[in-house]
Amino acid sequence: MPIIRSNAIRIKRFRELKQDLRTRRDRLLVGIDIAKVQDVAQVRLAHTQIVDKALTLPNTAAGFAAFWAHLQRRQRETGATEIVCAVEPTGTYHDALARFLESQGADVVLVSNTVAHHNRRTLDGTWGKSDPKDAHNLCDLLERGHVLFYSRADGPLAELRHLVRLLRHARVELGACKARFRNTLLPTLGPAGEAVSPALVARLPAPLQRLCPTPVDAEAPRRCRSRRAPRGAAGPPEAGPLPPALAYDVLDLAARLTGVQARITQIEAALVQVATPLPAYGWLLSLPGVGPTLAAILLAEIGDIAWYTKFSQLRKLAGLDIIWVASGKWTGTTRISKCGRPLLRWALYQAALGACRNPGWRARREALIAKRQGDRYAFLKATTELAAKLLRLTWGVWRSGGPYDPARVAGRPAPPQGPAGRPAIASPVARAGRRGASPSAKEQAALGTSRPGGTGRIADRRGSDRPHRPRRRA
Repeated sequence: MPIIRSNAIRIKRFRELKQDLRTRRDRLLVGIDIAKVQDVAQVRLAHTQIVDKALTLPNTAAGFAAFWAHLQRRQRETGATEIVCAVEPTGTYHDALARFLESQGADVVLVSNTVAHHNRRTLDGTWGKSDPKDAHNLCDLLERGHVLFYSRADGPLAELRHLVRLLRHARVELGACKARFRNTLLPTLGPAGEAVSPALVARLPAPLQRLCPTPVDAEAPRRCRSRRAPRGAAGPPEAGPLPPALAYDVLDLAARLTGVQARITQIEAALVQVATPLPAYGWLLSLPGVGPTLAAILLAEIGDIAWYTKFSQLRKLAGLDIIWVASGKWTGTTRISKCGRPLLRWALYQAALGACRNPGWRARREALIAKRQGDRYAFLKATTELAAKLLRLTWGVWRSGGPYDPARVAGRPAPPQGPAGRPAIASPVARAGRRGASPSAKEQAALGTSRPGGTGRIADRRGSDRPHRPRRRA
């Protein structure tokens, strides 16, 4: 079932829908609650009446065809000119139905899970949840215009997103293997507060030997390591071969660890191969701290820069927008929202850690840390602020259609890249939906020379605050 409309047409159509969803009455609105076996839909004429309160459709090709035929009959009966369908993203169950409706010419939009959760209780004042109520909830939000753009990636972008999803699952499995060694096997081999004896380490497989803590690590216990052995665990084997069960456990974990590490290497190589032909990939590689894998992740998570008309939308997608709670004369501490795509926020944080290997970026981070004297999370917050700056640079280079220019940090004019000294012009896709001229020098201000690669410590899940907005008390 091919998609008839391109993404450029779909984003333009979505912006038109957002403007008049709350006013026009000649649309047939459909809210569909997605499930694995069968879906439940509600059909209503916008701001007029409910046509079908609860309509059940099997999650099969025949069920989709019968559902579309029913919608066409309702459209003729009501005189509606358009059909707009809203679905709540439920894993990948909604993809098949959304593709079918798009191929038939209907407009498909998404409803945020968080918004649907909070609005469900306002419908009838009850705490209950059912499929017909969820469909009614989606229809209500669609009628009020609380919808999101449904990005249908195709071509290399779809391949990138699929590979990034596989890479994320593989990294989660790698972390589970390391946690299993720290929290289960390591206390069995010896006291958790001491380093494993060299004779015992020599009997372990090579992948596990690299995970054994050194004597320095044992003297300074870390938060992530287990403090005590599991209940019922046997004493540490000091000499001789390992017990049969423990030896099999060690070999099984080593095989899993080796397999997942090899799979991560293969996925990263495939990511680079798919992303290399894309023009934006080279522009992102020119940013400080952004290596081949991080550039591919940024491409997959952001999608098409033409989907965004202003930088604040991209900042919200990364969850780096600043929020705070205020009541009367009291104003709480500012922090980042941590909404949107967590993988995009993680990639930006890793890029900020890599960029700080450059002296200019490191000096900027030290200056941000110095502003937060006494804050135990000063390093995290300063690095998060640099991650937001890298997102601004990503927006600038992608919209301008050229690589990052570190010469602008010293105030030196950039060399002319086009006729009459004008900067390079972005591709037609990057200019779609663009307002105004190319980004200014402030949007692409540099902090040092570019340095690809380099990732560091994983970002903490705590938020970041804004230093220039102090807390006010009543």
